[in-house]
Amino acid sequence: MLAFRSALPTTYDSLLTLASLLIAIFVTGAGFCIADSSLSKWTSIAAGSVIGTGIAMMHYLGMSAMSISGHIRWDPLLVVASITMGILFSAAATWSFKVKQSKLLAAGLLTAAICTLHFTAMGAAVVEFDPTVIVTSPHIDNKLLATAIAGVTVLVILSGLTAVLINLEMARESQERINLLRQLADHDHLTGLPNRGFISQTIDRSINCVSGSGFALFFVDLDRFKGINDEHGHVAGDNVLRQAALRLRDAVCDSAVIARAGGDEFLIVQTGSEPSSASELTDAILSSFEQPFEILGGCRVFLGVSIGVAFYPRDGHDRESMLRAADLALYRVKRTGGGAATQAA
Repeated sequence: MLAFRSALPTTYDSLLTLASLLIAIFVTGAGFCIADSSLSKWTSIAAGSVIGTGIAMMHYLGMSAMSISGHIRWDPLLVVASITMGILFSAAATWSFKVKQSKLLAAGLLTAAICTLHFTAMGAAVVEFDPTVIVTSPHIDNKLLATAIAGVTVLVILSGLTAVLINLEMARESQERINLLRQLADHDHLTGLPNRGFISQTIDRSINCVSGSGFALFFVDLDRFKGINDEHGHVAGDNVLRQAALRLRDAVCDSAVIARAGGDEFLIVQTGSEPSSASELTDAILSSFEQPFEILGGCRVFLGVSIGVAFYPRDGHDRESMLRAADLALYRVKRTGGGAATQAA
């Protein structure tokens, strides 16, 4: 409004001009807070209506701050039209941003809200000269007032940008904490492998998304591991488990998902696996355990590994039946001395 020029002498009331700016800040700010409080369609529309109302209040209060040698006559239809369009476009902007997730459309609609309200409202004002109205010189020069308002606006914008940057940093830190918690929830803290809960979800997804080739489930158990715990202690046993996890990961590579089921047991899911490819993986696992394990004090110990394999859908129709089939196959291997692999009957 400070840029408005009339052929008649014009000044501005500094307090009303400042009040129009503060109203724009607080009312529209309240609207954005409402929009941020919920993803509901009606909440977004209500928030946009508040923002549109704030824009209208800013404009008409700014117009009332004008002191001119005459009178401003308003066209009531255009006044109502300007306020209505401002509110409707603002409501559409917040709805587009929150519900449709369209930032570009929301920015365009909010710009349309401001422009249509402003220019329609300006068209609603008719200035009529009145020689009896004398405009006194302003206590504050209009240019100085405009500079002060611009300065306040810049400070508000900078404050908003600072708040956005702080919010982005907090969101990043929050996401990192969420990722860490998810990592802790889905992985075994000792070996770094996925845990039983994670592999259970993997089995369920494999069943739900299975193709015609199915998948193989490997139940792996370390032979003679209890003796290491009994003879050398749990610290040495934990060290062996970490080494075993590394060997299994190297043997599996990227062809399957491996997890620690608990104790000295591991589960492996190999999607799209046929008996021939499953045999290749079991051979790779058995070979990886041929070398001794280093434990505390420079001692070396040899561990075997036993493997039971079940195929979906041949050996089971859900997670429990697949785990049971692989476990029974593992039991048969252990009963015959271990150090080998066998498939479910």
